[in-house]
Amino acid sequence: MVPVTTSTLLFAVLLLTTQIVNGLPQQFKRAQDPEVLERRDLFRRASAASPCSKLDLDDAQSLPGWPKLEQYARSKWGEGEWTIIINPPGYRKDKPATMCVADPVKIEMTGDSKCNETRKDIPPVKKDSNHIKVNEGYTNTGNWNITNVTTAAHAEFFSGNFQLPNITKLHLDSLTAVGKFINAPDNSFVTVVSNVTYKNTELTPVPDKHCIGTILEQECITPAKGRIQLVASGYIWFKYKTKARHYFFV
Repeated sequence: MVPVTTSTLLFAVLLLTTQIVNGLPQQFKRAQDPEVLERRDLFRRASAASPCSKLDLDDAQSLPGWPKLEQYARSKWGEGEWTIIINPPGYRKDKPATMCVADPVKIEMTGDSKCNETRKDIPPVKKDSNHIKVNEGYTNTGNWNITNVTTAAHAEFFSGNFQLPNITKLHLDSLTAVGKFINAPDNSFVTVVSNVTYKNTELTPVPDKHCIGTILEQECITPAKGRIQLVASGYIWFKYKTKARHYFFV
C-alpha cells in the first residue's frame, strides 16, 4: 500500500455582507446571481457545524484534480477493474478523506463606511445617586449571503473563523468572529463579535440639580466581501478485482 495525499484548493464560495456596528442585523437586497449548482435536498446537513466534513465518492469525483488521481492509479497499478472506496467504515480511521475550511477567512471592505452618531442619555443606577454605568467598546454584526458554492461537500454544515476589518477608531487588531454556514445556494448566516464592557462612572454633583450622563453612540454600515477556501485532502482506496499481489491501493 502506497499512501498518496491529494490536496485541492477550492475558491468557490463568495460572500456579500452588510456589516453593522452596535446595531441589529438588517435585511438588504442582492442581485440574483445564477445558481452554479442545481438545488438538492439538504439531507446531508449535520445538526452541528464543524470545521471539516468527510467526503463521499461523489464529492471526490467532482474535484478538479480527480482525473489526475485516476490517471495516477492506472499508471502506477494498471488498468485492471477496480472499485473506488472512500472513508470505509471500520478501516483505517486514521486516514480519512475530508473537506475543511482553511482559517482564517479574510474579509475585505468594498466601499466606505456610512456612519451615524446618536446622543444617548444614561440615568443614575439609583435615585439620588451620581453613579452611572457606561458601556464601552464595539459590537460587530455581519449579515452574509452565500452566492457561489462548491460541488464537493454540498449542503454540509461548516464553521470557520472570519477575520473582519477594523472600522472603528479604536486601536485594535483585526476582529475575528466564528461563522456557521451551509455550503448551498441562497443560504445566509450571521457573525457577531463584541468587546463591550460596562464602566462605573461617578458624575460631578451639582447642588439642587438632577444629573444624568450622556454618551455618543456611533453606528456604521460597511459593504464587504470574502471568500471561503475549502481544502480537500486524505486517502482514496482503489480496490482491484484481479490484482494478485495487492488488494487495496491509495
